[in-house]
Amino acid sequence: PPEICPTCLVKNAYVEVSSEEARKIITITKTKIDKDKFQKAIKIFAENREFQVNPDKEKVNMLIEGVFECEKNHGFKYCPCRLIEKDFEKDIKLICPCNFLIHETYKGKDDGECWCGLFVKRRHDE
Repeated sequence: PPEICPTCLVKNAYVEVSSEEARKIITITKTKIDKDKFQKAIKIFAENREFQVNPDKEKVNMLIEGVFECEKNHGFKYCPCRLIEKDFEKDIKLICPCNFLIHETYKGKDDGECWCGLFVKRRHDE
């Protein structure tokens, strides 16, 4: 497998499965993730990476509320600050966490962040 995932550009994150296998996994998995589990999952996602979950807990809580509101209204945990087009091929790119590493809000900036600010570049003085 490639060292860098071609979808999210994260190192050592690439996993290839067939569409059929993915559908089977989805249909047999009945686990609902609540806001606390989601928050833990994004913290684990950010561990040992060049980015971290935003240290502003109030903002993070507000954004997670938005992610779950998107899931309630649209069926997926879309980024709360992006507008979906109701075109699955386009909208799938907006599922949180989105591919923010290539966006102008993050790439090449010392204080880069994802579109909504849920993830920010890790500060080395912390």
